[in-house]
Amino acid sequence: MDIKDFELIDNYLGFLKEVRNLSSNTLISYKNDIQNFQKFCSNRNINLLEASNNDGRAYLSSLMRIENFSHATINRKLSSLKRFYLYLEKNRAIKTNPFGKIEATTRSRRLPRVLSEKEVVKLLNIPITDFKSHRDALLFNLFYSTGARLSELLNANIEDLEMDDERLMVKGKGSLYRYVFINPPTLKILKSYLIEKEKFQIEKGISDKESKKAIFIGTGGKRLSASTVHSIFEKYRKELNLGVELTPHTLRHSFATHLMDNDAGIRVIQKLLGHSSISTTQIYTHVSRQRLKSVYKSSHPHGRKR
Repeated sequence: MDIKDFELIDNYLGFLKEVRNLSSNTLISYKNDIQNFQKFCSNRNINLLEASNNDGRAYLSSLMRIENFSHATINRKLSSLKRFYLYLEKNRAIKTNPFGKIEATTRSRRLPRVLSEKEVVKLLNIPITDFKSHRDALLFNLFYSTGARLSELLNANIEDLEMDDERLMVKGKGSLYRYVFINPPTLKILKSYLIEKEKFQIEKGISDKESKKAIFIGTGGKRLSASTVHSIFEKYRKELNLGVELTPHTLRHSFATHLMDNDAGIRVIQKLLGHSSISTTQIYTHVSRQRLKSVYKSSHPHGRKR
């Protein structure tokens, strides 16, 4: 990588971290997006400051034709690069923003896949036979009870729990904190899990502070990783023969959709999910409309198929 390009990217990431206070995962995403464009520029024998409108368009075209990225991914990458070059413009490092005149690609908004309430019941009632299954049962119950993001639950600590008030403090996007709520059945599993977790750590001789304070840990004693969680979800998807993709985000979508189906207000759901904009939450009104259409077709005397 060109030394100047390296410094530009490094300075920008420092700005995002220190001034914008973005999370480490978001910083990694920005870094990858910019570095991928830098490689594209390098292949054209130019640096980031020399990129033109034509270079910007050619890059996005390559993402569509060669990389075959989805509209959503391309729009995210475009947003990352626009923000990067806007930063360079404000600091008078460039005269031309190669992405300044490029609009986001239009796309149909894909409705999130959700579990049925019967499928959720099946998932929340997996047998508890040892520490691992106890932890897995708590994972599923806590995701569905709170609607929290994967990173929010994995980074949560025991000290963030407020058992008497049946809630948990989580750190969301933009380092914003909010409370998520734990229903009574999940709270019962949580309390027994914490006892089993302490026993497990004593048996395994695990005593480091990070393991002690984390809610979720792996069998090696370290804080549970995102990749392990995805493996756990995939394992149970196969075992329970669920018909939809099963991820933490699936449970988050299911949480929101089921609340909407049971007449929770969209503003309440927005707060529970930690969405900064109501427009992000509005997708769940579309999901609910699909359900209304389904109910109408099955219930209306002239709508039912004979």
